[in-house]
Amino acid sequence: MKRVINKLITIGLIGAMLTTSASVVSANSEFSDYEKNEWRASYELSKKNGYIVQDDKIDALSVPDIIQPFAELPGTGSTDLKLVTYAWYGEPIVQDSKEGQFDLIKDITLTIVGSLITPFRAIILSVFDITISNIDIQKTAKAKTMISYNFPTKQGLVYYNNKWNVLFESTNRNSYKHYYGYYTDKNKNTRQATKDFVPATGYSAVKVESAPHYTDHAYITNQAYLNYLQNKRYTDEDWMD
Repeated sequence: MKRVINKLITIGLIGAMLTTSASVVSANSEFSDYEKNEWRASYELSKKNGYIVQDDKIDALSVPDIIQPFAELPGTGSTDLKLVTYAWYGEPIVQDSKEGQFDLIKDITLTIVGSLITPFRAIILSVFDITISNIDIQKTAKAKTMISYNFPTKQGLVYYNNKWNVLFESTNRNSYKHYYGYYTDKNKNTRQATKDFVPATGYSAVKVESAPHYTDHAYITNQAYLNYLQNKRYTDEDWMD
């Protein structure tokens, strides 16, 4: 466990942190004000309701020292870092959909997220774990791509008042793909199913949008301690900064 940040932290370091903190938040032109408000509202709703989901392994592996709840009593001013992942507070969002005679559209591509695409046939074969020989290629089939989000959040904690307190948070947005498909098999049975590519089923994000200091654990804990010195205030950053 990380221990107490040196109480003799210099005025120069504090000044540098203040300057850095002020420069962290800068609008990303990729997002409109509407999008920022919508995504922020969803994230805050998940936090408010403790809507926590399994950590993605790409996030869990990046956190070497998680606090131990039954460890020896830390001293006031001790710092640590914790990972918690908030789930998307909504349904999967449809990205693309194609339908038609299988042999005519099998090579058409569908968008998953951003520039990531995949062929129609790949979705059907993946969802059902079959080969083309199982499919009546003269019949209609359909494939649909969807995405959902998780919000992995690294929390900078400071120990005081006999408990750990979150004083700084850095939040990424992870995108996960979902497939839906239907087809007719060689015995004239219509089959439909979905497949979720999420941490609970052993998959990692297909896209990660990062907060400015998400991978800088020293910054996160130092910022939390700096906030502690400034009357125990709370600040944060996220993938839209």
